[in-house]
Amino acid sequence: MMNQRDTLMRKVQMYSFAVYDAMLYLDSHPDSRCALDYYNKNKKLERQAVEEYERHFGPLTAPMDADSWQWTKGPWPWQCENDWRE
Repeated sequence: MMNQRDTLMRKVQMYSFAVYDAMLYLDSHPDSRCALDYYNKNKKLERQAVEEYERHFGPLTAPMDADSWQWTKGPWPWQCENDWRE
């Protein structure tokens, strides 16, 4: 059974895959309005999923600018919370 963290990570992965797949298709079909709409829809959903994950569990990527460096606080996205020790 997946917990909330795993469920949110799967959402991020699902939308990220859809975005990347659409990008590859658009490389060879740049005038496809349907593919571009699909890309834009999934890019928005990916951004929302990442924001939701980060709101609950911290950043998925290192920040480009920051007042303090919190990147290494807490478990990494691929670690189980039970396995992580500070």
